[in-house]
Amino acid sequence: MATRSVPQPPFSTELLADLHADNIDPELGAQLWPLVRADADASRYLDSLDEVRGHVRELGAVDPVLHPMPDDVSVRLFSFLEDLESGEEPRATVHRLPEPSETSSAPTGPSEHLAPPVSLDERRGRRLRWLAAAAAVAAVVAGVGIGASVLGGDEEGTPVASPTENQIGDDLTATAALAALGRNDVTGPLADYAARDACVAAAGLTRPVLGSMNMTYSGQAAVLILLGGADRGQITALVVGPGCAPGDPQVKNITDIG
Repeated sequence: MATRSVPQPPFSTELLADLHADNIDPELGAQLWPLVRADADASRYLDSLDEVRGHVRELGAVDPVLHPMPDDVSVRLFSFLEDLESGEEPRATVHRLPEPSETSSAPTGPSEHLAPPVSLDERRGRRLRWLAAAAAVAAVVAGVGIGASVLGGDEEGTPVASPTENQIGDDLTATAALAALGRNDVTGPLADYAARDACVAAAGLTRPVLGSMNMTYSGQAAVLILLGGADRGQITALVVGPGCAPGDPQVKNITDIG
């Protein structure tokens, strides 16, 4: 019986994320940890995951927060981070080691059934942009306060009650914007991830999507799409018509928060 070989450096980001999230067979994990700790690139990548998660948790307790983070927003924020650790993007599937071939009983070489390793240098940037986007959400919560208004809200920062789902109205506050975090509560064509991403590209933006939901804007049906911001510590609220598509972006408003 052939033994399963242990992956060697350079490690894929998916494998490291699974290891960090304890989403790997314990026996394999015990063999991997010494190898990962001995690899400088892998160690830095795992440290970055720890740093972002710790930073987000610290922001929830800092004094400058104007209003406590709503429980539902907090739950979605940490769920969003958990999803980041289980795949390349929040909707990605968990990486699994390849299954042995059923058509041959002959022993195989140590790497015959393993996907070729991908250098962290090629993929670290993309995943860290996702992590930075998640940290930006937390920074917005701490920096501008849940009661701060955007897109025409109350300039005095008066606390605003959390909106009923899909009934935001015209004044999109920071509370309302963050309600879309980690969601895809959209009906119609933009409920499809590919169509939504194409809509964002049509609006001239190329950033990670943090969530989306239906809303009403200026008395008309619209879709709110949360994106990573142009600058560190920001997120972007993109409001489009429900028919947004390449060649017809139907952009109603783009506002940076934070």
